[in-house]
Amino acid sequence: MSPQILNVVLASFLKKRAEYRRYWFDFTVGLIIKFVFFLGTLYASPIQTGKEATLKLFGFSLWYLSAHLISKLGNTVIEEAYLGTAEQVLSTKTAPWKILIGVVIAEIALSSMWVVLFFICAALMIGFSEILSGILSMITEIVVFGGVSLIGMTGIGVFILGLSLRLKQVGAVTEVLLYYLLIFSGFFLSSNLLPTAFHILNYFSPLSWAVQGVNEGWPVFFPALGISLLWLAMGSLVLKQQWHWARKNGKIGSYV
Repeated sequence: MSPQILNVVLASFLKKRAEYRRYWFDFTVGLIIKFVFFLGTLYASPIQTGKEATLKLFGFSLWYLSAHLISKLGNTVIEEAYLGTAEQVLSTKTAPWKILIGVVIAEIALSSMWVVLFFICAALMIGFSEILSGILSMITEIVVFGGVSLIGMTGIGVFILGLSLRLKQVGAVTEVLLYYLLIFSGFFLSSNLLPTAFHILNYFSPLSWAVQGVNEGWPVFFPALGISLLWLAMGSLVLKQQWHWARKNGKIGSYV
């Protein structure tokens, strides 16, 4: 990791620590709400095996991490503009793409702490031995397809970041997208229960491919990787185009 990216990561840690100290109650309530939602959805359909419980817990944890990452990316520019620090950030010697990489690394690292806490609490309530046996039975698939999916979700976050340079209210649409991915990606509802339209939409969902990868194994690896790389390429292209537009029109430091 280059020193400039490391500095961005450290700066993000300092900023997040200040947010946690000031808004710790809000973060805690947010975690509890998602925990209650997860348990309600989990017990809505009976769990037959430890593998099934692990799949649901893995899918929700991956979504939770991705949701934090996408929300952070989608709101980064607007937040800096609102605080009046956008010009200050861009006047540093660190290239914008390095700032972006640093933000992504920091957000994944910081959000992972909440994910681990959530995972432990949920595993204890479901049955830690069952979850452990389920994890051991598909640990390789969880790591590989979880990582591939996270690449795609990062691409979606970059895509939304690019749109936010022109469409300042894109955050509202982001929430709709995230909850669609939560409900219909396949770790709560079986794909057999979904209409055809949802199957078409899920073809472009990195989370849906992660669930398929854990269920079906390596035959879906390359399609899953392809969709994730496609989102990363599309996100990079949109961000580049909208960045040039925002610079040309003087909109980088504007939040309206």
